[in-house]
Amino acid sequence: MVAARAKAAEPFERELRAVDIALAALDGAPLIEAEPDESPATAPKAEPIRKSGLSRGRIKRSLQDMILAALRAHDEGADTGSILESLERRWNRSFQESRVVEELRRLSAANTVVLERGHWRLKVRPDAWTGEAAAQHVAA
Repeated sequence: MVAARAKAAEPFERELRAVDIALAALDGAPLIEAEPDESPATAPKAEPIRKSGLSRGRIKRSLQDMILAALRAHDEGADTGSILESLERRWNRSFQESRVVEELRRLSAANTVVLERGHWRLKVRPDAWTGEAAAQHVAA
């Protein structure tokens, strides 16, 4: 019985070994082969495979986006030290104070952020309350 089973499985095992050898050879082979008359330097190079779908991991954010998120968390405004602390706590990394201050000045020049009494705060537009947000909070 054992001998008959081994005799019946032998062709399949041979085929599996051949497939394993072929796959091992393909792992080390180049994707595009050069023509016999071409030198390897002029052979076309394969493009890297692009990943499809959504990328994994965190969303890449600019320092400006991170600062604006930190200022949104402080409605009454925040000084530079508390903004730095909020950034470090939320994104778990350290930021240079000079870069943060420089970005705050850029946002101030763009009329996005205002410095009042030593605190940075987001500039609130008067029409911001009359939009969709006000309609959602109407008491019935």
